[in-house]
Amino acid sequence: MLETFTVDTFKPHVGKPFRVIVDDRHEMVTRLSEVSPWGHEEAKSRPRIPFSLTFHARPDAVIPQQIYRVESEALEPFDCFLVPIGPDAGGMRYEAVFT
Repeated sequence: MLETFTVDTFKPHVGKPFRVIVDDRHEMVTRLSEVSPWGHEEAKSRPRIPFSLTFHARPDAVIPQQIYRVESEALEPFDCFLVPIGPDAGGMRYEAVFT
């Protein structure tokens, strides 16, 4: 399923909540705050242009980088590798990269 995701899959969901399933008893509510294509001109020759997602959580919501189940009302649940990239004015940020 991950291989079918593109920037256009996520752009309509910016600002919407996503739940990160931390373990059997805990989940973390995040907000998709940014969808960013990245890469240079040669990325256009790939089957999919690489992109990243940035999620914001509460400032005190800190989890280690690893693969998590991510759920939302609009998309089927999926597993992805989330990396904490530090807090900003909006809260703690997490990034997922799709190449």
